[in-house]
Amino acid sequence: MRYPLLIPVLFAFHAIGCQAPAPGPGTQVPAQPAPATVDTKELDSQLLGDSLLRVLGPVQDLVVADLFAGKGYYTWKLLGAGARVLAIAQDQQDVAALEARKKQEGIGDDRLLIRLTTPGNPGLQPGEADIALVTREFSTLGDRKAWLGQLKAGLRPPYKFMLVNYMPGASPFGPPLSERMDFNTVADEISANGFSDVSIFYKQMPYRYIIYALDPPAEEE
Repeated sequence: MRYPLLIPVLFAFHAIGCQAPAPGPGTQVPAQPAPATVDTKELDSQLLGDSLLRVLGPVQDLVVADLFAGKGYYTWKLLGAGARVLAIAQDQQDVAALEARKKQEGIGDDRLLIRLTTPGNPGLQPGEADIALVTREFSTLGDRKAWLGQLKAGLRPPYKFMLVNYMPGASPFGPPLSERMDFNTVADEISANGFSDVSIFYKQMPYRYIIYALDPPAEEE
């Protein structure tokens, strides 16, 4: 199936009954010494968090799950935009670094929760997030059908998420070409596994495309 390739727009999301996400049992990692200073200008030049936030739209007071949070580049961008963030990572060292910065900056659990998960598991509890941000190549998610099902279960209706992936062609940075998938192929798979409304943005971030997916409830006649 071919999907519309969209120019920049802003999506206004409204938080209804938004509650802070609760941490899973045994998932908190004790804070470690503060992480080393990061060259944010270099990160911004590659990860372009501000461009992504423009597509994501207003996130004030929404619970946003930053899946594959890593060291937290997008986590801190989302916090700066007013979101209540659930940062999920697969590496215990990343979780410890996030916890250290959270403590250093005096951020409470009402704004940021940090969770460790395992490969193949999004790490969400049922219905705890308003929207999820996925910044891992779709090809690397393992059993993608099961992963998408778990992701949807962790979201509130209308089950919104954004996926940022690299174009199949060569680029000066990014994952190996063997991990990259064509956006129409990815969109087809997402729409076949529980997300009825899929759009593609391909001019927002160099060498990357953004897929925005949701499954709004059927309109009553």
